[in-house]
Amino acid sequence: MNKIRQSWWLLSLICVWIGITYLSLKSASHATPIRINDKLGHFIAYSVFSLIALIVWRLKSYRFKTILGLVLVSYGLLMELLQGYVPGREVSGYDLLANSIGVGIGFLLFSRLRKYL
Repeated sequence: MNKIRQSWWLLSLICVWIGITYLSLKSASHATPIRINDKLGHFIAYSVFSLIALIVWRLKSYRFKTILGLVLVSYGLLMELLQGYVPGREVSGYDLLANSIGVGIGFLLFSRLRKYL
């Protein structure tokens, strides 16, 4: 992958990371009216997050990718735990499950689409 394309993927990863962090930690009083199921939103966000992370670090070892998956799932857990401190928000095991399944689906998508990315 050329340097410019790699830079765009890295910028995309940073934007997704910032977006997930912002949406996870903003107060419920400033909720964004999203017309999709909350769990579906978590699932999609973490699927995209893990897929782009794998594209950015595509040439790394299997061990690195395993650690990356654990880091992304742990990040989802951290965001859920921090929501307990945000007014109007609560910790949800179902959200964590949706985040984790999303990470897994992102890995699956990457394995199927690797030659096209």
